[in-house]
Amino acid sequence: MKQYTQNIRSAFFSSINTIKILFKWMLFGSLTGFVVGGIATLFYHCLTFANTYRSAHPQLILGLPIGGLIIVFLYSFMKNDPGTNVVLAAVHTDADIPGRMAPLIFISTFLTHFFGASAGREGAALQLGGSISNQLGKLFKLNASDHHIVILCGMSAGFSAVFGTPLAAAIFALEVVSVGIMNYAALVPCVFASLVASIFSRYLGADSEALAVSVIPELNYILLLKIIFLAVLF
Repeated sequence: MKQYTQNIRSAFFSSINTIKILFKWMLFGSLTGFVVGGIATLFYHCLTFANTYRSAHPQLILGLPIGGLIIVFLYSFMKNDPGTNVVLAAVHTDADIPGRMAPLIFISTFLTHFFGASAGREGAALQLGGSISNQLGKLFKLNASDHHIVILCGMSAGFSAVFGTPLAAAIFALEVVSVGIMNYAALVPCVFASLVASIFSRYLGADSEALAVSVIPELNYILLLKIIFLAVLF
């Protein structure tokens, strides 16, 4: 009877501890989504302005070399190592993501789009979210394991706010760090961060791109086999 009581007590306290951890990550995930989502939304609006203005003034392409020189000067002056690999390394190791990465990637991506260079927003969104969330982890003095999860939350939130795809953003951030390995401990906080960032960015006027599917084929066994084959192949 005594052993049974101890087991019940142990299970009870274990459940309480699990609930505490869940609420902790709900809080940190939501906070990261709110902060990163707000900044990423500003980033989205700036890029929208840059692309719209460049489309109306195609002669801006002539200023592309100048924009490139400005970006190189900024990265050289700030002694910042460009690239998403810096963010990915910080998730695996104790490598630091410099706080200056966020404003640098913000400005450099804006200039890149403004002058008409061929560049996407995916890497920029990850770097922006990772840099900001890294500073949040420092602010709250999290241990190494929790700090890595917060960085993943920031990557999810940045991607979600810019592209409006919360679930894809959460899974993408978890998968891009280690191909074939899923960090399940970070799944819940990343989902919360992505959802909060997506909702907040939509509230602030960021529109996710919607692509209409005009033709939907009839579902049958042959089509299912083709889909399965393509899924495995891809």
